[in-house]
Amino acid sequence: MSPAPAALPSDTAAFQALERHQHRREQAIPTLTVLAGPPGAAMSLWRRWLESRGQGWCVSLASHEAEALRDWGAFLFRTRNLEADAANVLGAAAGLAQGALFSQLKGKTAHERDLLLQELFPAIPGTDAASVCRCLLQPGAAPSWNALLTACEQNPLRAFAAVHALIPPGEAPALLLAGTGAEWLAQAARAAARMCDTVSALAAALCVDGQAVDVYLQGPESQGRALLREGLLALKTVPPEALKKRVEALGVQDTEALSQSLSRLAADGAPEEVLTLYGEAAREREAATAQPGAEGQARSEAERFLSALLDALPATRGLFELNQRTGFRINHRPVEVDLLSRPLKVAIEIDGYYHFQTPDAYRRDRRKDLALQKHGYLVLRFLADDVVARLEEIRDTVLEVVSLRHNAAGRLPPNGEDAHGGD
Repeated sequence: MSPAPAALPSDTAAFQALERHQHRREQAIPTLTVLAGPPGAAMSLWRRWLESRGQGWCVSLASHEAEALRDWGAFLFRTRNLEADAANVLGAAAGLAQGALFSQLKGKTAHERDLLLQELFPAIPGTDAASVCRCLLQPGAAPSWNALLTACEQNPLRAFAAVHALIPPGEAPALLLAGTGAEWLAQAARAAARMCDTVSALAAALCVDGQAVDVYLQGPESQGRALLREGLLALKTVPPEALKKRVEALGVQDTEALSQSLSRLAADGAPEEVLTLYGEAAREREAATAQPGAEGQARSEAERFLSALLDALPATRGLFELNQRTGFRINHRPVEVDLLSRPLKVAIEIDGYYHFQTPDAYRRDRRKDLALQKHGYLVLRFLADDVVARLEEIRDTVLEVVSLRHNAAGRLPPNGEDAHGGD
């Protein structure tokens, strides 16, 4: 059984600590927040604090700055108009009003645009800043993180500093590095120290288990360890017994049958909203046992819970969408999947017992599976009952498949959220 995890301190105390960290960043002091505890609790705290500031954020499972900054950059390209940011910086350097250059560029031909930009580029101080603006604004350019790296001689820290400087203060996304174990932490702490040194305004955090922190801090003094000590925020422990009482308060009767699932939720530090959805799913599961006609509701609640749980874990954050159409049809009818990951081509279906009650229902599901497989999807089917009663098995299966798909793709895709929609 997993060890008892940590629980969030009060929001007031935790937010005060995070605000102190942010104040140091605003004074140009490199600062790293370290959330030592279960991943769900750490991510929930980080998310809620950033939402209170109106700031977006992304999660990376990387332990080296090149991969972490690639994830950060990919998230940035998805959530900001970097062309407008570059135009505003270039225009300001040339003495133009905010937004004026971007508006001018929209109405020009590629040739006219090129002539105007060539006149303005010398106004930008700094080689990397000019190179990044050129990369983002040149006619016919297809901006990407790889293109920015090329513009900065394949140096990720230089590209990071240059593109971060384009974004107005407080609007650049925060970065959360999440992992487990002392070895991961040693690498991630070094990478985070270099990133914070490069851009002291970066709101960066590490999410890692407390045991790894204890082991890491026993090593020789270094910049990474100094940053970690200064930014350490230990999360308190909530035992599985407390979660048992929580779901009982939601009307669940047989909590003994759910002991392993509750231990898993405790170890993950499942946030409040996930625990509530689990309790509702468990309650509907019991109702479906007594009243078979309630099975459809039980399945829906299991879907909602699993979706929320996966979104609360670093490895699956933002990867799955609930009740999504695939874009193709079977017999002229759109195909919808309970939990769909388009980036990884994984489809999760939550089945009730009625899925197996008739030959037609069985055949229908097999046709759907075949159609998904033809379109490159790996299909996972779980019983709604198992999502509640055998959660750890379901969770571990999904995480294993996600890891395999990542490995097949050759790297980890970025996970994130837009707040507005030497050791």
